[in-house]
Amino acid sequence: MSMKRMRSFRSVRVPSSFPIWPPGMERVWIVSFSRTWRSPPSIMWSSFCNARWRPRPRIASGWTHPVAVIAMNCGIRHRYRPGTRHRARNRPSTTRRGNLRRPMSCWHQRMTESQSGVPPRVLNAGHLVLVCLLALGVSAGAEQVEFSFKSSYDGSEQLAFALVPEALTAQHKRPLLVLAHHAWGSRHSQAYYYDEIEKRGWLLVVPELHGRHADGRFSMAALEAQHDLIDAIQYMEAHYPVDSSRVYLAGRSMGGMLSAVTAAKYPGRFAAVVSGQGIYDVEAWQKRSAPTALSAKTLQLRTRVDSLLSVELGGTFSPSIRCTYRRQSAVMYAPNFQYVPTIFWHGTLDEIVPPEQTESLVAAIRQYDRFQPDPHWLQGAPHLPINFPASWVLDQLQHHQRVGLDGQAERFYPRLHLVTDEAKRILWLTIEPVEGEGMAEVEVSLAADKLDVRARDTRSLTVHLDRIPERVRFSHYSIEADRQVRVSIVSGDSEIFTITTDRAQGRLSQIWLDE
Repeated sequence: MSMKRMRSFRSVRVPSSFPIWPPGMERVWIVSFSRTWRSPPSIMWSSFCNARWRPRPRIASGWTHPVAVIAMNCGIRHRYRPGTRHRARNRPSTTRRGNLRRPMSCWHQRMTESQSGVPPRVLNAGHLVLVCLLALGVSAGAEQVEFSFKSSYDGSEQLAFALVPEALTAQHKRPLLVLAHHAWGSRHSQAYYYDEIEKRGWLLVVPELHGRHADGRFSMAALEAQHDLIDAIQYMEAHYPVDSSRVYLAGRSMGGMLSAVTAAKYPGRFAAVVSGQGIYDVEAWQKRSAPTALSAKTLQLRTRVDSLLSVELGGTFSPSIRCTYRRQSAVMYAPNFQYVPTIFWHGTLDEIVPPEQTESLVAAIRQYDRFQPDPHWLQGAPHLPINFPASWVLDQLQHHQRVGLDGQAERFYPRLHLVTDEAKRILWLTIEPVEGEGMAEVEVSLAADKLDVRARDTRSLTVHLDRIPERVRFSHYSIEADRQVRVSIVSGDSEIFTITTDRAQGRLSQIWLDE
């Protein structure tokens, strides 16, 4: 399209406050230049990360980035000032890019504003070519896909977004990154990962989360949202060449809260996890005392987060709903983290989620795993994704791989200490809590020719021999529990041994050990 034929449009109001967004965030570039090129072009940033309207992804390879809106200013070079409105005539009614067509008012009404007090960056005319190339899409080598899947938790139909690199082959399996979106977010709110994912040739999936009482924007770490992440992985593995030894999970804020809980409950599913700025102890969050020096906007946001937490958790904290609070708190699953590499990050000036949340979780994990790394602290950073960009997150994950010795597809741990709030298989055990909403805790070890079991609030426990290396042998058992528990040993679909007791010791048959 000829530059001379382009028409200008009305720009947006710029208030006096605007958060600082990091490089790589999804943005709209508004390029302002002269028709005669007598004045140099200028650029101002405009983020639409929280916009209600999102560009629809194309189900084909090609343009994948938000539209770069190019506006003529009729020879007037603007310097944006907070609280002012700059106008231009002949605003076009629509904008078109590929298969994208939406009223221009959608852009100008929903675009957020330029950083307060910062003048627009000045470029020469040659830079405009680069900006236009960005507008046409630098991610032409990846395909944006939207799909639906059935929730394994409640059977509901859920949506997800995926980024798929070109020229996939069954022989060349790719790492998969699963992203848990933040509060007020959706499956389209992680676009600042797209460039880095494409550059590395990874697969990406972002499911639309859902909760029990709240929608996906405020699902917190609900069981429904946990299953959304796992179901999205299963869909990707069924339709794309996923390297199952390199499945990663990441999220920040609400996404960090969900990522930590999901990683702890599915430690055998992920090669590594990055979690940032999450609420890891919901009860402590509710009971905390707010800092005295908070801006009105920050205090309002914290109050809003409190109310949203209460919606999903069934109300403010009380003994009657203690279990609901505990099951969404990563700190309750601290023993599980020794079986999945987890990297935590937080800003030291986070007034929305205090850094003490990360500090207390890491301290709890170190009671079981003294090798848990220190959190990554960013001095003076608030509750924003600027702290650690997508490239840093992927750098932390890329060297981790879930592999074991002796040809095993995964690592084998002869001693397991696990906590779970629902019946599930974790590594080589299947654990079922007692009826209701209890949290089962088990300690099981294979050492000195003996299976040793310690269980609390557990209804049944199953040992899967097919998940244990052949070199591991045991002929005796010892069981101790706080109530009657059913302990079984199975190989595939065959049950070899079972006993229901709260305290027992004995010898196992040698037949199955010598087969």
